[in-house]
Amino acid sequence: MIQWFNDLTESADTGRKSAVRALQAWQYLIGKAANRQIVQYEELRILMDYPTSNPLAFVLGCIMFYCQANNLPPLTLLVVNRTGVPGDGFTAEVLDNYHQRREDVFNFEWFKLVPPSIDELQEARGNA
Repeated sequence: MIQWFNDLTESADTGRKSAVRALQAWQYLIGKAANRQIVQYEELRILMDYPTSNPLAFVLGCIMFYCQANNLPPLTLLVVNRTGVPGDGFTAEVLDNYHQRREDVFNFEWFKLVPPSIDELQEARGNA
C-alpha cells in the first residue's frame, strides 16, 4: 500500500510527527548531499507543506541527534538560512568548522546506509 508523508504525519501520535517528517527530510538531504548541494529552510518547509519553518527545528533535531549518536557526519549541516549557514538550533558542530564538515557530509556514502527508521529517529531526539 502506498503511503504519503502528509497522511502518515496526520495519523501519527503528537510525539512521533517530527520523526515521520525526519525520515522524509533524510531522504531529501542525502540526495542533496550526493549532488553536493545545500538546502534553504524555506525549500524544506515548502516540500513538507508547513505554513512556517518553525516545525523544522524538531524534524532536523531528530536527524542531527541520530547522526551524532551514530558518529555520522552532521547531515543537517546542509540546511541553511538566508545567510548561508545553519540556524541557531544546529549544535552538532561549531560554525568555524562549517566548510570542512560540509565536505565530510558531501563525501559520505549516504546511499550505502539503510535509512534510519521512524522509531530510531524519534529515539535519537528523545535521548538528546
